[in-house]
Amino acid sequence: MTNPIDDNSVRTALKDSDYGRVLRMIENGAFNEAVILTPAYSRVIDDILGEQDARLAAGTSLAVCIIRTTKLLEDVANRVDLDEDVKKLAVLHLQKRIRQFALHLLPLDFVDIANRAVKNVEGSDNEEPRPIRPLRKKAAIPDRTRLAYCRRCGREGHQFRKCPDYVCCICDELGPDHLSIHCPRLNGRVVLQEFRDDEKFFEVLVDWEHNHKTLADLELRYPAELSPVPETPASFTPSTSLTPLPTTPTMEDPR
Repeated sequence: MTNPIDDNSVRTALKDSDYGRVLRMIENGAFNEAVILTPAYSRVIDDILGEQDARLAAGTSLAVCIIRTTKLLEDVANRVDLDEDVKKLAVLHLQKRIRQFALHLLPLDFVDIANRAVKNVEGSDNEEPRPIRPLRKKAAIPDRTRLAYCRRCGREGHQFRKCPDYVCCICDELGPDHLSIHCPRLNGRVVLQEFRDDEKFFEVLVDWEHNHKTLADLELRYPAELSPVPETPASFTPSTSLTPLPTTPTMEDPR
């Protein structure tokens, strides 16, 4: 019985191969992960990336966010003090966050690749017919042809984006033109991508707000302990002399 690597045509000395570079990549990856997951170092990494060119630092920042979120996902999944329903909801929320980060890593022209894939599949004659899913029955809603209908408060005359009874789930701001995904406390961070279908967008928005509130309550009830950061012992520098100070003469101690 022969081994394929015994062939003289493909034999390469280990010192001449890329084995050393692979080992260095593994060691660097482990070191990078440890630094990213250490809170003190992680904050400095954000500051450094914030000063770099956006075209180069954006992808790196997203990769760092993915690594942090996967660690948070592992911590939530391994906790035994959480209710199963709460744990499941937290895991689903973190998985959605990871997918959003990964989608932003795709190049801008990826939509062309997606369109080509759709056209190739739809235009194929040999494809088996797809099963038709039964339509879900939707609850009866008021006639929207006459007046705008708000899906949040149920009143007519405005849509959910302009609802005066809307309350932001992040800052508790009340009033229209203040969706939670546009809250100033997010500092411009995109947490949910908007799209034209208002009905679908409203459902996704309500789901995101519910998950955000649940995760915020979870963090308040069960705060995660930060990993301890080793403190560097301060070096001793003799700033003052160890010679005792002379005593001050008093009235009872004549010199």
